[in-house]
Amino acid sequence: MEHVQEYIVQYGYLSVFFFLALGILGLPMPDELIVTFAGYLASAGTFRFVFTIFFTISGVMVGTLFTYTLGRKIGKPLIHRFGRYLFLSPHRMQKIERWFMAYGSWTVTIGYFLPGMRHFVCYVSGMSGMSIQRYILFAIPGAIVSTTICVLLGYFIRLPFF
Repeated sequence: MEHVQEYIVQYGYLSVFFFLALGILGLPMPDELIVTFAGYLASAGTFRFVFTIFFTISGVMVGTLFTYTLGRKIGKPLIHRFGRYLFLSPHRMQKIERWFMAYGSWTVTIGYFLPGMRHFVCYVSGMSGMSIQRYILFAIPGAIVSTTICVLLGYFIRLPFF
């Protein structure tokens, strides 16, 4: 995380945007910590609060839309081919898809509040055939609220790893 912090301080808002856009793809990068650190930089005067909110939400949304598109275009063939290595049998995937078809829209919104879950939810949203309009409708509130909470945590609470 130390190197990530150095890049963020050196390259500013765009580094936050790119780390979050790439982080949503499942790269081993703690999105919540990046957003919280950006909030801390806003409180320290390095970043401006409004721009911090804008770039963090934008980075998260770009990443989730990319992951949704991957799920939509190549999700099922990849799961059928490599799912067994992830303990995703065809039967288990059918159960996930059925559950997702019944509760998927709200799962998109709630998934933003569960670390690691948003990566999975984006991919499954696209794979399940959810329309892009519906996905965006339910993704935007989750991205805005969860990202704003993390920025505010960094802004108001001085955590020891900063």
